[in-house]
Amino acid sequence: MSFVADTWGQTQRWLIHLKKDRMSLMLGILQPMILLTLVGPLLHHVANDADSIKSLMEERFQTTDYMTFMFSGIAAFTILLNSILGGIPVVFDRETGFMDKVLASPVSRLSIVTARFLYVILYSLLQVGLISIVAILLGVRPAAPVLAIVALIGYGTLLCAGITVFSLALAFVFPHHSIFFAITGFLLTPLLVLSPTFVSLESMPSWMATIAWANPMTHAIEPIRAAFFAKSWSEWLVPSRGISALCLLVFDALCFAFAVRVIRRRVEG
Repeated sequence: MSFVADTWGQTQRWLIHLKKDRMSLMLGILQPMILLTLVGPLLHHVANDADSIKSLMEERFQTTDYMTFMFSGIAAFTILLNSILGGIPVVFDRETGFMDKVLASPVSRLSIVTARFLYVILYSLLQVGLISIVAILLGVRPAAPVLAIVALIGYGTLLCAGITVFSLALAFVFPHHSIFFAITGFLLTPLLVLSPTFVSLESMPSWMATIAWANPMTHAIEPIRAAFFAKSWSEWLVPSRGISALCLLVFDALCFAFAVRVIRRRVEG
């Protein structure tokens, strides 16, 4: 079988699994949905409850629409959550011995990782789409809808790619799911807090803003957030958008290099 056929066949496996386990799809968006539907309206109400706070919002965030401000961070967090946990089924395949059977079959080794990689990206974008519908119902209104959608898909995919590959690499490193859960769970909180999900970079202490700038989530959140507030493409297209895209591409390249080295050693060695 060709690489494309092998990849498609294994991708179908994950799609069938999703069809039979729809509860996972709903539970997967539960945490970001709570942030969006509870924390978002709460802080939006606080921010618009007094004129002094409105002035502070305008000064620090350049907007008083906190729901729209926070949505880009919630979308990026949803992608982060799915991507960093994307290697879990591979860990279970290794634990149950199913991976050994796959490796013993005449399928492309690369297709094993590629199929899971494509599935996680599609799955993440699907969940972001569902959350976007809820956000619209809660009052999030991008000034330029097409620009917002393009930025959300483009930068979301760049963020998803690197983290997913990194997660798949970890799935071949750790022999048990307990260790995988411990490591990925530990990474989630600092990646979320040390990002402009809830506040702007300018509002952070300088040391925290410096660390946040090195966080790949930041380079997805900032362009997506700007796209939701920009009234036109020309207003949105500034050098910092290209810098963010370049940073994500470098991050993706490093993750791919790490994953190739790790997976090749585990599969072939």
